[in-house]
Amino acid sequence: MDVQKMPFEAVYQAFEEHMLLKNFALATRKTYLSNFRRYYQWTLESEVDKPYDQDVVRRYLLYRVRKGAKWQTMNSIYSAMRKLFREVLDLDWSLRKLPRPNKERHLPELISRQEVMLLIKTCRHLKHQAMIVTLYATGLRAGELSRLKLDHIDARRLQIRVVKGKGAKDRYVNVPEQLIVYLRQYYKAYRPVTYLFNGKRKGEPLSLSAMRWPLRQAKSELGWTKKISPHTLRHCYATHHLETGTDLVFLKQNMGHKHLKTTARYIHLCKDRYQHINHPIAEMIPHLMHRTMD
Repeated sequence: MDVQKMPFEAVYQAFEEHMLLKNFALATRKTYLSNFRRYYQWTLESEVDKPYDQDVVRRYLLYRVRKGAKWQTMNSIYSAMRKLFREVLDLDWSLRKLPRPNKERHLPELISRQEVMLLIKTCRHLKHQAMIVTLYATGLRAGELSRLKLDHIDARRLQIRVVKGKGAKDRYVNVPEQLIVYLRQYYKAYRPVTYLFNGKRKGEPLSLSAMRWPLRQAKSELGWTKKISPHTLRHCYATHHLETGTDLVFLKQNMGHKHLKTTARYIHLCKDRYQHINHPIAEMIPHLMHRTMD
């Protein structure tokens, strides 16, 4: 059958099944399928004869750019359409016709260690405090914390097991003993079931919106204008660790980064890191000066 004449529903289903077989995360599948649906709707409105054509995709990308779409959105559309063309429809995808958008480098918002403590203390409920403490003490992503089960916490080995983190990869995160002690206090007060942090009902995971709510409340009460989210605490975890001399490779493993250069980006955010540098030559120069004077 001619690809251009395939009904939308058939292509949509083929795309969805392909990603299921490739074990793509649910969030990724939803995003890619949404991007495809929106693209196809645009081709209908634009009365395009051949929706599965590179030149048409190029026109659509230009249309979205001119409408003010951000880099992250453009990159997501690009990834979805490239996967559809190359892996599902077995069509050509030319980098000359369709260059990938350059990544924008934005420095994330950060708060100091003192501000993290203030944020925690401003939360009135122990559960909300414990949630912020855990995010900051582990560097977990919001989705990883929401899926964190009680039996993923190994108190003896001082580790937390992250199951199906980004890229559907498992990893272990090393945590301080003080966090385990603190979480025991939280557990005795709330008795969560299955998950460390329950949602409205026991045994159900906490939603991402419920995780963001106490941060918004605390920020509002403190009168802060900075953008603060669960991911802000992940950035703070990495930056504050580096400022106190934590090994870069240790951080890479704990944060689940694929490449060391991803972790190394946090070095640029460190305020105090370079205050602790000891140059080897500094100890040699006094002796050299003494010799010269002799």
